[in-house]
Amino acid sequence: GEGEEEGEEEEEFKLLSAAWELLGSEEKRRQYDSLDYFNDALPTAFRPRADDPGRFFRVFGPVFARQAKFSVARPVPSVGDDETPLEEVQRFYAFWTRFRSWRDFSLLAEYDTAEAEDREERRWMQRQNKNEVERLKRSEMRRLMSAVELAQENDPRLHRAKEERAAERELQRRRKEEALAAEKRAKAEAAEQARAAEAAAAAAAAERASKDSDKAAAKREKEKARSALKKARKELKSLGEEGAAWRARASDLEAVASGLPLVEIEALHATLSAGDDAAGTDALEAALRKVLG
Repeated sequence: GEGEEEGEEEEEFKLLSAAWELLGSEEKRRQYDSLDYFNDALPTAFRPRADDPGRFFRVFGPVFARQAKFSVARPVPSVGDDETPLEEVQRFYAFWTRFRSWRDFSLLAEYDTAEAEDREERRWMQRQNKNEVERLKRSEMRRLMSAVELAQENDPRLHRAKEERAAERELQRRRKEEALAAEKRAKAEAAEQARAAEAAAAAAAAERASKDSDKAAAKREKEKARSALKKARKELKSLGEEGAAWRARASDLEAVASGLPLVEIEALHATLSAGDDAAGTDALEAALRKVLG
């Protein structure tokens, strides 16, 4: 009947009014879009497979693509693929670890403030609703951050980068060890060379000292022989001094004293001093012949 038609028209009018109100309010549109049919499933575990490296991107790519609609910041980076440069991968995770969402859970609030009987009850409902909405938002962000961490832990690109860094550190460690070993060998060789040079210098110094000592000894012997010769000559010539036994042969004694070697001078002196004039004369004559030729 007419009553039923009017009721249907009134209900349709209410729905249209609600729709226009929803479309005309950005806040209400966001509240509706936050809860509109949406696959907000997030992985809580992931087991990588060596024989299927692309599985990571098939699992996490759609997850972040769906969540991107709630991002306050734009543009939203995507997961990328296995060939995405490491810098972009790092920027991707930096973005999602600081993700700011506009998702609004107000429509899930427990109390309808329109049903409040007075202002005090309405304010109480508003506080309860606010606390519940904030709790839902925190819970959703924890859930999303857990998914981000799970992706980071299993991202094959980050694993490769980590392995490459470890390999580079190992290479640097080996190079450092080799450099230290080379430095140690060089120091040991330098020390050995220094010891050898020191030993050679000591040997050379000892040899020089020995030569100097020999020279000094030779010089002393030479000086001693010179002194002995001088003394022997003086003693031989003294036999021809005034009042001496061989005064008459003083000039001959002078000649042989200057020309004979030490041993012969000493022998001649001994013969002349023995008191045997004949033997002394023969010895002196022989000495003269030797000296004068």
